[in-house]
Amino acid sequence: MIGRKKLKEEYISIPEAKELLLKRREEGLEENPEEPIFYEARVSIEHAEKFSKLSAEKAKELREKLIGLFEWLDERIATKIVDIMPEDYFDIRVIFAKEEYTPTKEEAEKILEILAEYRE
Repeated sequence: MIGRKKLKEEYISIPEAKELLLKRREEGLEENPEEPIFYEARVSIEHAEKFSKLSAEKAKELREKLIGLFEWLDERIATKIVDIMPEDYFDIRVIFAKEEYTPTKEEAEKILEILAEYRE
């Protein structure tokens, strides 16, 4: 990335990445119909389509809700929770295995209740 400057950095979920990649592909179709996006972007779209469990709007809403409810939950972990959509307490413990804070059983149950509302 010679000559490029990082303007900002933020965590995005798989559904949000999918939305950005699909938007870029549409823009690329206008510029070059034969090769709208690079190979890496095509593979990334395939991955996002396979593993995306929510729409981009729901993923953003869920992440913000989780961050708002738990002051110890940062954007990085909230994004991981949205991407993985854990189904039980064990899955949540695995996500937090290397973190400084591990949620209590009650906090984990609350996270699971919120995730259940958003499952498709």
